[in-house]
Amino acid sequence: MQMKKPNEMTPLEAVTHLLTCLQLADGKMDFEERESWANAITELFPDHSQDRAMEFLQDASRALLAMDSFSRRNYAIRLCSNIKKYFTEEDLQNKFGPKVAALVEADGMVFFSEKEMVADIERELGIQIKLED
Repeated sequence: MQMKKPNEMTPLEAVTHLLTCLQLADGKMDFEERESWANAITELFPDHSQDRAMEFLQDASRALLAMDSFSRRNYAIRLCSNIKKYFTEEDLQNKFGPKVAALVEADGMVFFSEKEMVADIERELGIQIKLED
């Protein structure tokens, strides 16, 4: 199956792919991170189909596992430009940013690779994401 380009994705799909990039930034996807992803999707897209969201998560996981960390970071940056079109600045800062922080902190450890990706997201979306130290 050919993966869609970021600018062809629905908002749910783009957010799922970006959050999957974050989940895989440390090389693994933990249960707590998947739970955090599910919570983020439910809050950001209250009318979403769980089956459809899981399908997007599986597609994203397959595609991203085939990429190296540099390619994943570049892909995440491209996803941000699409995501920025779908949310207001206020929603990006007050809704999306905290979901990113919660996902990164979900497993109790924040790795350097995750911090780098968060910095990319902050820069691309023009927001600040507060991570606990």
